[in-house]
Amino acid sequence: LVQLGHGIHQKRIRATITSKTSNIGVEIACDKKETKQLLESYEIPVPKGRVVRTEEGLEAALDSVGFPCVIKPIGGNHGRGATIGIKTLEEAKVALAKAKEISRSVIVERYITGLDHRLLVINHQFVAAAKRTPACVVGDGKRTIADLVAEVNTDPRRGFGHEKVLTQIDIDDHTEKILGKLGMTAQSVPKKDEVIYLKSTANLSTGGTADDVTEMVHSYNVFMAERISRIIDLDICGIDIMTDDISKPITENGGAVLEVNAAPGF
Repeated sequence: LVQLGHGIHQKRIRATITSKTSNIGVEIACDKKETKQLLESYEIPVPKGRVVRTEEGLEAALDSVGFPCVIKPIGGNHGRGATIGIKTLEEAKVALAKAKEISRSVIVERYITGLDHRLLVINHQFVAAAKRTPACVVGDGKRTIADLVAEVNTDPRRGFGHEKVLTQIDIDDHTEKILGKLGMTAQSVPKKDEVIYLKSTANLSTGGTADDVTEMVHSYNVFMAERISRIIDLDICGIDIMTDDISKPITENGGAVLEVNAAPGF
């Protein structure tokens, strides 16, 4: 907890929550279903989706949403429990079990293709935007994936958790499943210049990287992000948008708002 100043002028900050942050705003942002319904009622493009708790409910939701889809816990953050690009019922059942480890209710939604962008809004004003890329390595035709990951992790900007700008890449069960789908393991040697993605989400907390695209964001997308911050009523929020091109309005290129995050990582 950080306190700036004293008496009537003091401000308190914990991570990116301030003494002015609305508790109700945080609770709405933490409930993906509520956020989605609220944004939809204001005509903001969000992926089509349904909330489920059981395998029977999952099958009914898939009939409505279709494939490919995304399954994620309603109260998750940092990409925990989320699986994207699901193409079969078997994959969906595995993803449901993974998401239910984080929350009882799970959201099944249409998979929107494109690039993952995070827009940062402070005091209802757009401040910055980043294009996020999932944790990956580039093959050199000689070293194994495990060796390439070890080299990437020597970057001084990478640390554990949120202690540094970027997070260390961890080869976990999720990574092994992704590699398994490619017919690879951590000991496989990728071809020269072959890009191997190690996570399904682009969160920085799972080893992803971010490129500054603040200057490229279309004025409509800026207006929409600022409007979303007022709808949810958050003084500091991170808005996740999936779109092929952030320099065009997302209403014109099939993009969508995926999530609104309270206490976003700076």
